[in-house]
Amino acid sequence: MSTQARLRIAARIHYALKHLLGEGIDVAAMLSSPAQAREVLFVCQASGQPELMALAHQYNVACQLAALGKAGARTEAPQDAAWSANTSGFGVTQSAESVLESRHGDLDAAAPRKSWLLKTGWLRRDGAK
Repeated sequence: MSTQARLRIAARIHYALKHLLGEGIDVAAMLSSPAQAREVLFVCQASGQPELMALAHQYNVACQLAALGKAGARTEAPQDAAWSANTSGFGVTQSAESVLESRHGDLDAAAPRKSWLLKTGWLRRDGAK
């Protein structure tokens, strides 16, 4: 799980302890220090409150999943060419001209552009210039 999930669980622990004991915890310290987190989780387990005990268990699971995520780091999607290693895997982005060429053959530079390509043609229904 992400740090955001642990943050949400720690915030819930903070408010539950504030309601039960009248004093909350330092959420940032709990997230940054494993020793501080361990102390807070011991208090949650010793409280005897089912909600706090469940939150402590959820926090432990979230930490274990985060540790597994770091150990099994994500790998890049396999790509055909070495230069495309940092792409999304859906292919290389193409320019509009190359897409039109592939659909309509070679574009003649002297040929007028289609009316739908011109911004002025967007407002007219007949496409007249």
